[in-house]
Amino acid sequence: MAVKITPAGEQMILQQIASLKLELKQVRMEKNLAYNACGDDKLANPNFHKLEQDERILENRLKEIEQTFKTAEFIKFNERNTTEVAIGSIIKSMFEYPDFSEEEIYEIVGFGESNIEENKIFYETPVAKKLLGLKVGEETILTVPSGEIKCKILGLYRSWEDARQ
Repeated sequence: MAVKITPAGEQMILQQIASLKLELKQVRMEKNLAYNACGDDKLANPNFHKLEQDERILENRLKEIEQTFKTAEFIKFNERNTTEVAIGSIIKSMFEYPDFSEEEIYEIVGFGESNIEENKIFYETPVAKKLLGLKVGEETILTVPSGEIKCKILGLYRSWEDARQ
């Protein structure tokens, strides 16, 4: 199944690909220098072997990201969905735990964009899957390690500024 990528995610992935290509180029240059330093006896140079391993890891990671990018479904939207939770939605939710409640604001993001410190959650996470399709006022039950919690959608917003007001 193809992953879904938003315009912001597309930019992040393209930057990551460029960064990996640059890093791979640097490792290859260092590997050449290490090879030339040890002559035909590359077995005597442990740095050369480490650089070979680093090169393989970077090549595999780059191939994986490029393949994901090639087969991705690109999600385009002019405005965020404010009628129901979708990829790109900014949501204010009330989480009701057994002994307390708290409001949180999250953005449901596409592949490559998740960042818990910025309250951006990937659409394939268990929490996001339960929220997708809900409308303001609707609620769902989330299963977490400590048990079940109730989550109610309090609002859907066009921007982070609107959500924080």
